[in-house]
Amino acid sequence: MLDRELLIEVKDLCKSYGDHVVLENLSTNIYRGEVIAIVGPSGCGKSTFLRSLNLLERPEHGQIIFEGTDILDKKTNINHVRQKIGMVFQQFNLFPNMTVKENIMLAPMKLKNVPKGDAEREALRLLTRVGLAEKAEAYPNTLSGGQKQRIAIARTMAMNPDVILFDEPTSALDPEMVGEVLEIMKELAEDGMTMIVVTHEMGFAREVANRVLFIDERNIQEDEDPETFFDHPSNARLQEFLSKVR
Repeated sequence: MLDRELLIEVKDLCKSYGDHVVLENLSTNIYRGEVIAIVGPSGCGKSTFLRSLNLLERPEHGQIIFEGTDILDKKTNINHVRQKIGMVFQQFNLFPNMTVKENIMLAPMKLKNVPKGDAEREALRLLTRVGLAEKAEAYPNTLSGGQKQRIAIARTMAMNPDVILFDEPTSALDPEMVGEVLEIMKELAEDGMTMIVVTHEMGFAREVANRVLFIDERNIQEDEDPETFFDHPSNARLQEFLSKVR
C-alpha cells in the first residue's frame, strides 16, 4: 500500500448554507486508480462534498489538495485544475444546438487548443467506446436518457482527466437504461480511471468500488472496502441505512 499515489487529500472540510451546517471537519484521502462510492441518506451532503472537489461548491474552511495543489488557495487557477477533474452530472448538460460529436469536441478545442481534426477523431473514438458511434451527427433531443449520459461520459473523457466525479449519474434514468451507463463506468474502472461516485446503486458500489464512504451527520461515518461495508457494518446508523436500501 505504501506505493499508492495520493491524488486528492481532503482536510477538515466545512461547508454551510447560512446556519445550516452540511459538512463539518470532513477528511479523507483518495489515491490514483481508486473507485470511491459515496452513499448516504438524501440531504446528507454527498453531492455537496463531491461538488466541493472542483469548487462548484466553495467550502468555508479546510483544504482540498489535488496533485499537490491546494485548490482552495485563492492563488490557484481553478479553471486550469478543472481541466484535470471531469464531472458527470445527473442531467447530462449537453448543448441541444450541437450534434453529439460537436458536444464532445467543444471543450478540448476551446480549453486545450486541440486542432479540429484531432478533436473529431478523438470524439469518434470515444463514441465507439461508449457504443454510440452511429449517433455522431445526431442531436441530443433525439437520444434516450441512457444515451445522453453515455455521451456526457464520453465528453468528460475527451479532456483526458485524472479523476472523474459522478453526481448520481443514473438517478434521472429510466430503470432499463441504468445498466448501460453503469457498464461504461465499470469499464472505466477496469481501465484504471480514478472515479468518485455519489450513487444510490448499491450493486455497483459493491461490485466496482474499492472503497465505500457513508456520509451522514455532516461527516464520513464509515469508510471501508465493499465487503466489510455491506456485510459487516459497524456503524449503527449505517446498519439502519442498509436495512432500508437493500
